[in-house]
Amino acid sequence: MKRILILFLFFNLIKGNAQILKDCSTCAVKIIKTEEIKDLSIDEIRLLSNEIFARNGYEFENSRFQNYFQSLPWYKSKGNNKNIVLKDIENQNIKVLQEQTKLLKAEQNEIIKQLKEFKNLVLANKIDDLKLKFGFIYEEQYGSENAVLLKKIFSKIDLADINYYKSKGLNSVTTDNGFVKILYEITIEKKEINIYYNYMSHSKIIKDFDQYTDYHSEEEYMYNWQFQFKGNKLKFIRLAIAG
Repeated sequence: MKRILILFLFFNLIKGNAQILKDCSTCAVKIIKTEEIKDLSIDEIRLLSNEIFARNGYEFENSRFQNYFQSLPWYKSKGNNKNIVLKDIENQNIKVLQEQTKLLKAEQNEIIKQLKEFKNLVLANKIDDLKLKFGFIYEEQYGSENAVLLKKIFSKIDLADINYYKSKGLNSVTTDNGFVKILYEITIEKKEINIYYNYMSHSKIIKDFDQYTDYHSEEEYMYNWQFQFKGNKLKFIRLAIAG
């Protein structure tokens, strides 16, 4: 019975992995299903779109794409992109990929928009609105430090300058005032959003914990506000504290 269960889980794992589109080797004969690309990032989808062209001998002006496809055994340039004509099914697949890209970009923009609204409410001390719109509360056990640190983070982070690599978005600022390094950071990974304040380590000018400095490593600590984006809404989950 145990062996049957293991085999069942193994084959279900293979089935689950098979749903993710790894390349476009079949994109000239098979329509892409949304389920195959729903977990891919914009960057990964962009590569798939370009692969459809590459498999038809397209030459890319973008040197990184050209070098990448040129390194693959199946790639062969036709020399003139004007001679390339895509099949109807390939054009349909490009449209599917473009639609998914639009959805992902819209989701990213909405997350940033709601983070900006959250920031404005934090800075304006709109406690009731924070709870109503984001389910966010300042827990009494952490006193006023909770609100103070959030305001410090938003004074450092530029929400208009969050950039993505694959499924991860980031804006991070580290300061060093000659005593301590402090990290202010917002990360986005798909639908998971984290805000960090990390009182992280001694200044780079402090060489030793000696008679010349009052710095003590036991003072290091980190606040992590965790959010999820569900149902097109940013929702506060918890505050985690370390140190």
